[in-house]
Amino acid sequence: MADNNDEGHENELALWGAVGGLVGFVLAAKVLSAMGAWGNPLSVVECLILVVLVLAPLIGLVTIARHLHADVVAGKSTKATYWTAMIGISVTALALAGITSIDDIIAMAK
Repeated sequence: MADNNDEGHENELALWGAVGGLVGFVLAAKVLSAMGAWGNPLSVVECLILVVLVLAPLIGLVTIARHLHADVVAGKSTKATYWTAMIGISVTALALAGITSIDDIIAMAK
């Protein structure tokens, strides 16, 4: 692997976007369940809330990853620090959404 700190950054952003999207979909599913709106049509406001719930974690994790990557490129941080911080933030976001194992994701799908 070359010393290029920018190598594979787009793939890393896709990874953090996928984690953020998973957190967002779980939050949206839990809110839909709490509202009792699984079988009912949603109002415009409810749809807007669900879109924000899905996109906010995704945008948040990708933004954090971009800022941390910029620090790596600028030499202010190491790649190991980047990965440690991003994994810590992702695990915390997943835990706050109630996902602690793959079984939780399977249970949500049912």
